[in-house]
Amino acid sequence: MANQSVRSVCPYCGVGCGIVMQVEHNRVVKVIGDKAHPTNAGRLCTKGTTCGQAIAESGRMENAYLRQAREHDPVRIGMDKAISETAGRLRAILDRDGPDALAFYVSGQMSLEAQYLINKLAKGFVRTAHIESNSRLCMASAGSGYKLSLGADGPPGSYEDFDRADLFFVIGANMADCHPILFLRMMDRVKAGARLIVVDPRRSATADKANLFLPIKPGTDLALLNGLLHLLVKNGHTDPAFIAAFTEGWEAMPGFLEDYPPQRVAELTGLAEADIRQAADWIGQAAEWMSCWTMGLNQSTHGTWNTNALCNLHLATGAICRPGSGPFSLTGQPNAMGGREMGYMGPGLPGQRSVLVDADRAFIEALWDLPADSLPRQAGSGTVGMFEQMAAGQIKACWIICTNPVASAPNRQTVIKALQSAELVITQDAFLDTETNRYADILLPGALWAEAEGVMINSERNLTLMQKAVEPPGESLADWQIIARVACEMGFADAFTYASAAEVFDEIKRAWNPATGYDIRGASHARLRERPLQWPCASIEAAERNPIRYLNNGINQPLKTDADGRQPTIVFATEHGKARFFPRPHLSPAEMPDEAFPFVLNTGRLQHQWHTLTKTGKVATLNKLNPGPFVEIHPDDAASLGIKHKDPVEVRSRRGRAVLPAVISDRVRAGNCFAPFHWNDVFGDNLAINAVTHDAVDPISLQPEFKFCAVALQRVELIEHQFLDVSAPAAHPVSP
Repeated sequence: MANQSVRSVCPYCGVGCGIVMQVEHNRVVKVIGDKAHPTNAGRLCTKGTTCGQAIAESGRMENAYLRQAREHDPVRIGMDKAISETAGRLRAILDRDGPDALAFYVSGQMSLEAQYLINKLAKGFVRTAHIESNSRLCMASAGSGYKLSLGADGPPGSYEDFDRADLFFVIGANMADCHPILFLRMMDRVKAGARLIVVDPRRSATADKANLFLPIKPGTDLALLNGLLHLLVKNGHTDPAFIAAFTEGWEAMPGFLEDYPPQRVAELTGLAEADIRQAADWIGQAAEWMSCWTMGLNQSTHGTWNTNALCNLHLATGAICRPGSGPFSLTGQPNAMGGREMGYMGPGLPGQRSVLVDADRAFIEALWDLPADSLPRQAGSGTVGMFEQMAAGQIKACWIICTNPVASAPNRQTVIKALQSAELVITQDAFLDTETNRYADILLPGALWAEAEGVMINSERNLTLMQKAVEPPGESLADWQIIARVACEMGFADAFTYASAAEVFDEIKRAWNPATGYDIRGASHARLRERPLQWPCASIEAAERNPIRYLNNGINQPLKTDADGRQPTIVFATEHGKARFFPRPHLSPAEMPDEAFPFVLNTGRLQHQWHTLTKTGKVATLNKLNPGPFVEIHPDDAASLGIKHKDPVEVRSRRGRAVLPAVISDRVRAGNCFAPFHWNDVFGDNLAINAVTHDAVDPISLQPEFKFCAVALQRVELIEHQFLDVSAPAAHPVSP
């Protein structure tokens, strides 16, 4: 391709920063922030600035591969043959064993078009309930909580709220490391006088900037949120008029909240009572306030309830659906929001619909020209349940696209057993050597984000077009093209023949949903080539941005009139148009520390790396900034265990073990430890912290509890290794 500048979107987190790629001789030579993009106005973090470097690095999967036997290395084959082999073997298993013998595991890093097509194939034509995504591991609880409280998934506000808020309540989110550009935007407002409260069991880089830091005992967020609402009620800092006009369920709350006085909340959370009161006072006094959260609340066996409790605070204070206020869930991947809109996990269908709703099934069956009652009526069992069924032999084949579950799933031994047990494992990735590819029978080469066109949707419903800047290497193809070609060769050509990603997008637009306000009919690849757009965007005449949802203005949704003939200013996407309060009691995590496993393990990300290092691990600049794995241990615990800085430490749970260098730090609470999850088998043995984590799930969202499990810690002896070396553990581990 000719030398040029090409606009696109950063391929990492869900902030969705606009970028401009400078291209020379079919190579991205520089990436800068797009000053015209509404998300970042030219700002970029280290990952965004270096995102072009992974494209041309060694290790790209330029060809397809076939493994004749599990014990053999894969051999290179032509792409046409690989697609035919994939389609033929999937079709044979489908015909022999039925729809639920096939499973699909996909990603929030795929384009909207690819996400739509894989769900269309899975639910519409294979007719299986087994399609899951890695969003189950990060955003499912936020989605289920939003649906229960507000009626539909997704934040009610936008990034503009960061410029108007007087108070930020950040809980279970390390924005400085994981959403750095939004963090900078928030800090601009803090420097102008807004207050920042940070709730986190670990003193993160975000906590360092807080006006009030609440170092909460892990797993006690519900107690704190209920305690704050208790104080808001007692102090007269609620909005009775808003509650009466726009909500239902409040009558159950005052009595329920009596169980959460500040003294009890302080005991449960380990926080100072004065700090709890201070936080409640600041929230009550703020003219506009917004909450931000992510994995710290979501990755819990009561993550849905955490979201409900946070929404309760906003509904009680009326701080929602107005500039500067609202509960804002921060998305982890660049198109996880789009995937949720496409329905790519659980019962989801395109346009924020569900197979559990008769009218939704009928609508999508008509869209896809399917006979009535074609779509499955049941939801799948979640990511953990899907791999458990595969390990048990109930699921025979799995197609994994753009994700790495051997490294990223909790209690990963279940995933490994599942892939070993499956008759057919297909992986589709841009890089050859990943932890999951090592278990694949067929490997399909996918193009990276700068090598194809497609739409990404960020945390605030902003659509940005990924524009093709360079040609993909070898025989690799865009994900949507591979999916469409396999579907055609499975016998579904009438429904999967597309000339371009733009044509797929035009079909997606037909899935608009007046019940939730989801509407992208006014967008197109051509219009997005000029500028990003925020949904709802009903027509080509529609404004580029509609920052507040649920307004009853004929833009966010069709204009609604209540039984008295009045037009309320806000109508939520619930049955009665009112947001719902839920009394959600404090619950303990699934696995508590005991004598054998006395410590609590918390896992997370680092600022300069991302997920399982498939991309960032190939960028020298980032590897210098975050060079390797570690386990962070409190000085008191380290002293009692005889552990010194950089000593190799075994982190062991009931499920597995990892051995990591120690970092002695008071950033973690005594009795707690923290480890990043980035480094895995590609970098050495015994580095995978997800061999240790718990796979207990939230019963509503089916999201696993990554943030809390019981572990034992002990120093071990070294042998040679890149980061550390591992030997058998000492015979008598020391307890704290």
